[in-house]
Amino acid sequence: MHLLPLLAFFYHGPIDSPFSVPVAGCIMILGIVLAGIWSGNRQQEMRSRERLECIARGITPPPTPEELAAIHGKPSVSQTRRRANIRLTGIVLLASAAGLIVFFIALAAILQERDVLCGAAVGLIPLFIGVGFLIDTRIQSREIEESSTGATHLPGSL
Repeated sequence: MHLLPLLAFFYHGPIDSPFSVPVAGCIMILGIVLAGIWSGNRQQEMRSRERLECIARGITPPPTPEELAAIHGKPSVSQTRRRANIRLTGIVLLASAAGLIVFFIALAAILQERDVLCGAAVGLIPLFIGVGFLIDTRIQSREIEESSTGATHLPGSL
């Protein structure tokens, strides 16, 4: 009979709360973000230390990817990769928006319930966010193109 209070604690303890899964998920996401930030800072610190050691020995430090891109007049790898990631995100959001809209239209047709079509409006959110990402990609491409050709436009002219 002495085990009964111990078992009652485990069955009705803090783990039994309906908020344990969301709290654990939030803590996990926070941990992943903090680990990514720490890792990026550590890499930057190691690159800086390596460059300082080269300078202390009298050796010319190797150029960074940004410096190489500037020398050759091309966008840096990080700019190109960032633009590609934004474009990919926009395409994925447009596809998921189309999937949501088609899903709710098909569901309304199957259930013969016109009210279900209201759910198709949910697809408008990722649709417009995706369009915004694709517009941003287009603007970045135009800016990179203009900076590489050296063309300057007067304010107000496109």
